[in-house]
Amino acid sequence: MNFPDKSARPTFTIKTLGCKVNQYESQAMRESLLRNGFSEEIGEEKTDFFIINSCTVTGKADRDTRNLIRHFHRRNPKGKIVVAGCYAELDSDREMLANMPGVIHLVRNREKGRITEILTTDDGRQATDEKSGITDFKDRNRAFVKIQDGCDYRCSYCKVSIVRGPSRSRGLEEIVKEVRCLIEKGFKEIVLTGVCLGAWGKDLTDPNQPPRLTGVGWESGLAGLIKKLSRLEDKFRIRLSSIEPGYVIDEIIGMLRNNAKVCKHLHMPLQSGDDRVLKLMNRPYTTGKFTQLVKKARKHIPDMAITTDVLLGFPGEDNKSFQRTEKFIKDIRPSRIHVFSYSKREGTAAAKFKSYTDKKEVRERVNIITDLGKRLQADFAKRFAGKPQEVLIESQRDRSTGLLTGYTDRYVRVLTDGPDSLKSCLVSVRSWSPRLDNRQII
Repeated sequence: MNFPDKSARPTFTIKTLGCKVNQYESQAMRESLLRNGFSEEIGEEKTDFFIINSCTVTGKADRDTRNLIRHFHRRNPKGKIVVAGCYAELDSDREMLANMPGVIHLVRNREKGRITEILTTDDGRQATDEKSGITDFKDRNRAFVKIQDGCDYRCSYCKVSIVRGPSRSRGLEEIVKEVRCLIEKGFKEIVLTGVCLGAWGKDLTDPNQPPRLTGVGWESGLAGLIKKLSRLEDKFRIRLSSIEPGYVIDEIIGMLRNNAKVCKHLHMPLQSGDDRVLKLMNRPYTTGKFTQLVKKARKHIPDMAITTDVLLGFPGEDNKSFQRTEKFIKDIRPSRIHVFSYSKREGTAAAKFKSYTDKKEVRERVNIITDLGKRLQADFAKRFAGKPQEVLIESQRDRSTGLLTGYTDRYVRVLTDGPDSLKSCLVSVRSWSPRLDNRQII
């Protein structure tokens, strides 16, 4: 599609809510539109299409999308609003969204690759250059690469498996080609991400193979993919995003231990430290198995960073359940905690459960675990005091101090002094201080 007159090019703005998978898919939509003659506009008042890549993991995420729709329509009544992603999947949600002012298109997750065609159908233009994948990542020095979509778990609180569908893996060579392109663009950290990251390759090999805690010969799975990616030339590192405990098998721990390009960091969602609540959540592990994984990882990898998610206020979580969760967190000592409060999601099994915990009590529990998480985060950072750390320096300086900032491979955010020439580089930093993140509640 060709627009020789730049002033005639339709403009778009993308606002992304939610996970790293959504951020990747926003970048893919961005590149599709730019290839096909659209122009990206920063100002909301001037843009023709305002695209919201939505999330529906919590009720707050739903509200954020609706608030964005109202905000943009007030700022630009003539602008066309497009709601894409998870909140635009289910018929009940789509009916409500379609009736909001300014909304002209609802784009399901599997339709995001057709974004140009969808936006140009009304005036007869057709997309001519639809490609999958990405070649860049706007406003970031870490590139997220989606290797997998969908989830075969059926956690009772989670709507994601409903709106994303079953697990599906991208092809190995397609991933390798994309990562190579991003490295050549200068990205020094590649974050492998997916809705259920550890399931990558399962549908490419044996679809009946269940996730397991230990195993041999999974070279065709995620560990094999990491090994292949790490052989690419240039100085860069690989980080895993969230991975379910059941997929943290021996090969994954071995890859973290033995491969210098792989960050020594595991993010394993815990959700609850009480076995009764875990069973109600339909989580496929116990606190005992989770503890075994943590101990194994730390045995093989000294000072391993283990971060986690905790969901509080789930129906059936009484005071004793919460106290067990608090104690369990103190015992395993994660280096960072993302704290969620339970949100009823229609269509999930838990939506039918009765809850006896009032919102005030849930907020108090969230505050307790958030404060605990901050203390554990600070304690973990202190382990590395006085030791040189390899840091990926971010492209923007820390706003409050003016210092350079970035993350170590163990996901400790640091502050350091230095010239702008270090931005977006992997640097061995000798003098630094931890930058504790107060944004713990999601």
